[in-house]
Formats: sequence, structure tokens, C-alpha cells
Amino acid sequence: MPATKRSFAWSLPRFLGGLWGGPLAPEDAARRVAAFVYGDILVLAALVALDPEDLNGPKAVAYVVGTGVSTFVAHLLAESVGFRVRTDQRLTGEHLRHELRDSVPIVSATSLPALLMGAALLGWLEAGTALLLAIAVTVLRLASLGWVVGHVRRRRASMRTFLFGVLLALAGVGAAALKWWLTH
Repeated sequence: MPATKRSFAWSLPRFLGGLWGGPLAPEDAARRVAAFVYGDILVLAALVALDPEDLNGPKAVAYVVGTGVSTFVAHLLAESVGFRVRTDQRLTGEHLRHELRDSVPIVSATSLPALLMGAALLGWLEAGTALLLAIAVTVLRLASLGWVVGHVRRRRASMRTFLFGVLLALAGVGAAALKWWLTH
């Protein structure tokens, strides 16, 4: 009897489908861009609340990772409830995978700042440098929104979307500064 290939219900390419595949539907693109924006703004707000001395222990990394994870979970729950309200259907595994894919930009907003802060914790970077780089990376992500929008639409970014990204980065810095001012 010839061996047959077993078909698994879960596969990484199927899970990641749409991240690198064809153009996204406008609603999917909008969800991913929204996750990108508020993931970065919330991580930025967490970062500006820290002092370089906070990176001497694991608490600062946990604070930023906790912000990212809680934002990811909140986004997933909110989108799942929204799906139920929009469609009046139960959430299936396929829909859950779809919502997880749309939440990936929140994880990416948290990853590099957390790695930079982890490098400071391990003594590979000075704490002040790591925190400054983490903030800079997050602001640059917001400023790159024009390219992100172009990517998810499979179109070239326009000058208008580029300028919007720069204005968004400034607004994100303003929101983070407001949080710092209110909490210090």
C-alpha cells in the first residue's frame, strides 16, 4: 500500500497566508494598519514611561512585553466580538486564525523594543542607548506608515501617505509625551 501524505488542519503557511500573499481585502488591510498604529502608540507610551535605570532589572522588559501582549489579546477579543456582531455567526477556527493574522502588527510593534531592552539587561547595550533606540524604532515605525499602507494594498506609497505617517509619528510622540506628563 503506497504511503499517503497526511493533511494537517494547521500549517504555518496557511496561518501566515495573506501576510506575503496577494493583495489584502480593504477591510483586512484596514485592520492590520489599525493594529500597527495602536500597537506602536501603546508600546511608545510604555517606553516613555521608563527611565534608563529601569532597564537594570527585568521589570521594564516585562512592562513593555506585557503592554504588547495585553494589547494583542485585547485586539483579538475586540475583533472577535466585532465579527460576531457584524455577522451573527459563531467564531470558527478559520475566523480566529484570520483575526490572529490581523493582530500580528501588534506583536511586531513589541518585538524589537523588547529585544533592545533585553540586550541592555544582558549588558550588551547601555541602558540609555537601548531605551533611546527602542523609542526611535517605534517612532520610525509610525513614520513608515505610508510604506506599510502601500505594502498591504500592494501599491506604491504616495507622498500623501508618507506625510501622513510623519504626522502620525508626531501625534504618537505627542500622545506618549502626554502620558509621561500625566504619570510623572
